[in-house]
Amino acid sequence: MDDRDVEGLTQAAPFQIEIGGVRFPCRADQSLLAAMIASGRKALAVGCRSGGCGVCRIRIQAGRCSTGHMNRAVVSAADEQAGIVLACRAYPSSDIRAVPLPRASFGVAPVGRAA
Repeated sequence: MDDRDVEGLTQAAPFQIEIGGVRFPCRADQSLLAAMIASGRKALAVGCRSGGCGVCRIRIQAGRCSTGHMNRAVVSAADEQAGIVLACRAYPSSDIRAVPLPRASFGVAPVGRAA
């Protein structure tokens, strides 16, 4: 996908997302992870896509989002209060700037893997 394709997506998507310096457009009804995949950009690893594995953990530095169900073993309530969410379960309500978090930053092995 070239920059013209991404510019076309921007017109349909009201929000601009930046994760780890990678920018892409996102609609309010689209998860941050789904928007990243649709844009052809690579800002995060992709795991289960259902809020369970924690591979797509990010820390929101600026902006607001709502979230769907997230596995509390990988994102605690305290984490969420601190701006940590799963990109596969985060839906923007503004432009967002975030950083990816390494999997080692929490103590749960991804689904199907030994700890």
